[in-house]
Amino acid sequence: MALKLTKRTVDALHTDSGRAVVFDTELTGFGLRVMASGAKQFFVQYRMAGGRRAVKRRLTIGRYGSLTLDQARAEARQLLALVAQGKDPAAERARHKSVPTIAELAPAFIDLVRAKRKTSTADEYERQMTRNIIPALGRKKVSDASRSDIGALHLSMRDRPILANRVLALLGAFFHWAEVQDYRPENCNPTRHIERYPEHKRDRYLTADEFIRIGAALVRAEREGLPPAPDRRRKEPSAKTAKHRPKSADKTIPANPFAVAAIRFLLLSGWREGEARTLLWDAVDLDRGLALLSDSKTGRSARPLGVPAVAVLVELPRVAGSAYVFPGAREGRPIVNLTRLWEAVRHAAGVPDVRIHDLRHAFASVAASGGLSLPIIGSLLGHRNASTTQRYAHLSANPLKAAADRTAGEISSLLAGTTVQIIPLRRA
Repeated sequence: MALKLTKRTVDALHTDSGRAVVFDTELTGFGLRVMASGAKQFFVQYRMAGGRRAVKRRLTIGRYGSLTLDQARAEARQLLALVAQGKDPAAERARHKSVPTIAELAPAFIDLVRAKRKTSTADEYERQMTRNIIPALGRKKVSDASRSDIGALHLSMRDRPILANRVLALLGAFFHWAEVQDYRPENCNPTRHIERYPEHKRDRYLTADEFIRIGAALVRAEREGLPPAPDRRRKEPSAKTAKHRPKSADKTIPANPFAVAAIRFLLLSGWREGEARTLLWDAVDLDRGLALLSDSKTGRSARPLGVPAVAVLVELPRVAGSAYVFPGAREGRPIVNLTRLWEAVRHAAGVPDVRIHDLRHAFASVAASGGLSLPIIGSLLGHRNASTTQRYAHLSANPLKAAADRTAGEISSLLAGTTVQIIPLRRA
């Protein structure tokens, strides 16, 4: 049946059984389905190139009520214009339905990362996907994610700028891979042109007194345990709630001796946390005081160990069935993390702002202040590029500081009207 579709005719159309199809006489191919239930759907019908021999395709536009007649007719004109250009809207819609969501495609991307990158990198990518990306964008089709979607997520993490930038970089890699897999058109990465937050490297070094307090806290952890650090994310309890707080909240945490040894080893070696946690006995030569790491952050690395660091390893017992120097609770696996113990240690030592990675900076600062050259410090820390070690250059400027003190002192004496004996500086 064909008639001119108007609001009045559409409202009046009904059928007692099955469904009726009505074509519009004003726009060829545009029509309306009328169901026995009273529901009405707009559609467009067309043939691709091939004339009458071509297969008819019918594509639903939307339900009457959700769309007005004018909106449906405008949408039909756009679809028929695509057909005139040789495009198939029905096939395009079917292809779009088959495109996975970000949550559905993420596991395949992580599997690829595990095959080509380090395990630690894949673990970090998976953690960021699970915690930050999928909750915000997981339901979106990979092909539908827009720059505004990514920008909104990045902006929502402005209180954690460094993490926000890492998430943005991860999404950039993910959408580039999605383009390679033909889930998105080429050169349409939605992370492009989103401005990163400025990042400022944090240099937190330890004073002699802080070293002493941390050492005392580690000894206390070994002997009697430490009370848990307060959760800074929670509000301070009122006097009433503190009175009813369970006594277990004030109990000390029994310290894992391997965790205590690992933190002490980090202080004495300047290693990265992951390097220490996954250290294998086969990689350590205790007699030569040397460790050969086959897969550090910068690749293969030979690390000299000082006598106190070697002593920490010598005193550790070997655990049957484990190849790791610092074994974890699960058989055959390394210690999972040191965060819980370090939180308690730094709270007990009164250094709540010191992160576990700052122990690496502390080691480097002591080495630089002691007059060691930057190349030597870089070798101890396992740096691949000299530019990475350059951040400690200002700490190794003691000779210049001494010269500045001496020269300013001489001038100060002259200004005061006193005479000083100038003794030439000699090399040690």
